[in-house]
Amino acid sequence: CFQLRSIQYLLGHAEPSALAAATPATDKRHFSLHTYTEYISAEELAKVDKMLSHLSEESKQAAATTLPTSEEDLCPICYAHPISAIFRPCSHKSCKACINQHLMNNKDCFFCKATITGVDDFTKPASS
Repeated sequence: CFQLRSIQYLLGHAEPSALAAATPATDKRHFSLHTYTEYISAEELAKVDKMLSHLSEESKQAAATTLPTSEEDLCPICYAHPISAIFRPCSHKSCKACINQHLMNNKDCFFCKATITGVDDFTKPASS
């Protein structure tokens, strides 16, 4: 994974604050791919700028639409991903990543040790 501010830094849009604080004032030269014209064409830079704009906009939209996840909605195995799979026949739940990894070596439910015969997609029912 990468952070958008890393791309912004490469384009010379922003300097990470930690680097700015650690660099003596006399050595502060802003890095920018724009200064490497012999290696990077203007067309390539324009494409990177366009991609950065698109990713920034998508990131803002995703942040605005993402609802806070309660602990009850998180996978009880990893606590990193939302619950997205339900096991048959026992109806226990986890995220798809955890159950897929588990099923590579074991066919028993994490919780009740019943033999898992199938895994279905799980979507949380709408609250009333």
